[in-house]
Amino acid sequence: MTLSISLSDAELRFLDLSGKHPEKITPITLEASDRKYYRVSYGDQTLILCKDVRFQHDFVEIADFLNHHHFTVPEIIKKDLIHFLILMTDGGEKDLTSVTDNVEYREWLVKSIELLVKLQKTNPHAPVSTREFDFEKFHIESEFTYSNYLKFQNQFQLKTQLRSEVKIFIEETSAFLAEYPIKVFCHRDFHGRNLLINSANEICMIDFQDARMGTPFYDLASILYDAYRPIPFAMRQGLYQLFIKLSDQNFPRSKECYYLQCLQRSYKALGSYFYLVTDKKMDKYRSSVFSALDNLIEIVQAGLFPDQLYVFFHLLKEELLSNYSFIKKIES
Repeated sequence: MTLSISLSDAELRFLDLSGKHPEKITPITLEASDRKYYRVSYGDQTLILCKDVRFQHDFVEIADFLNHHHFTVPEIIKKDLIHFLILMTDGGEKDLTSVTDNVEYREWLVKSIELLVKLQKTNPHAPVSTREFDFEKFHIESEFTYSNYLKFQNQFQLKTQLRSEVKIFIEETSAFLAEYPIKVFCHRDFHGRNLLINSANEICMIDFQDARMGTPFYDLASILYDAYRPIPFAMRQGLYQLFIKLSDQNFPRSKECYYLQCLQRSYKALGSYFYLVTDKKMDKYRSSVFSALDNLIEIVQAGLFPDQLYVFFHLLKEELLSNYSFIKKIES
């Protein structure tokens, strides 16, 4: 048995399954979270252990809801509310970002958009129905990006200033999105790393515990402007049209809402990468800063947004490209 893992005796006892003991426990590389995942092999099957700093009641409730509506999500095998543990089925070792060929990846994006449209046609229960992307939530996210940029700017001695005109436009964007009349189920992190490819070659959704109500374009912006897996502009345009066609709804000011949501979502993602590089010292996210900036530059141009936004994102990218202390630790 390979069990040289930082699990307590109580956690190891939790993994006993109908008299069977784990043969191998392997940590799974994670995103920036206190939550830890392990792949647990029992010989005839593999399961996933989630170990958290608090019990994920929302994950359990939303998983039940999604499973009831025939979405492919991990099935919960057992849980321990005292030690904050969940044992669930394995959604797959590969995610969508592992698909390198653009033609094949587009096929997976089509499946993702079909999944998204189906998701948006559900009638969510609590906790999803009781929380939403309101102005306060958007404001918190924009302030998160601003405060983390100041730390990022200080660490790398950057001259590029995030001017008040940028902050004001982001706040106006937040107000528009918060008041958008159509609100639907939003996964909240609908990007390639949270869409696994299971053994049946289906998409298995994970990491949906923060789902809430929001615009129909929130999750679309997440997957089409995924900093972990860039795609060509023309592909994005075609997939946006596919989403509109499949939704079969008359979304008011749809293109305007789409690009404003893309701006807000990618701006928040940029703030996360600032935080991961500065506070968490996770150098692997340095390249994601560039991907997010490329996305934002494209969004600003396609959405015909104010020049000050373009100036900030463009100048920041150019300064970082010539900043040795930043680029020297970018993983190839």
